[in-house]
Amino acid sequence: MPISKPISESEKRVMEALWQSSPLTSQQVVERLSHQDWNDKTVKTFLNRLVNKGALSFTRQGRAYLYSPIVGRDEFLAAESAGFLQRVFEGDMKELLTTFVANKQLSEKELNHLRELLDEEAQS
Repeated sequence: MPISKPISESEKRVMEALWQSSPLTSQQVVERLSHQDWNDKTVKTFLNRLVNKGALSFTRQGRAYLYSPIVGRDEFLAAESAGFLQRVFEGDMKELLTTFVANKQLSEKELNHLRELLDEEAQS
C-alpha cells in the first residue's frame, strides 16, 4: 500500500523503531527514541501523522494504542529511491550512477558490490 504523503526525517525515525519491533505503544516508541530527546506529545504527533499518511495502523488495547507499520521498510526505501531518482535525475539511472562514480562518492567496497549486482542482473 503506497503512503499518501511524504514522510519526514523525524517520522522516518519513528518508522525505524516500529520496523525493528512492533506492535509498540507510543510510550514504547518514546523509550526506543530516547536519544532523540522527544517528549510523549511529539512522538504521539508523529504517530498520528503516520497513521493519517497510511504508513501505520493501530489497535486499541485497554487504554493504550498499539502501532504497527503498514508499509515495510524495503517497500518504503524502494518508493523513496524511485522518488529521488525522478526528482533529482529525471528518472535517468545512468546519470545518477555517473554522478556518484565521477564524484568518488562510492567506496571500493561499494563499487565491487555494484559490479556484482550488475553482473547478476546481466545474467538473469
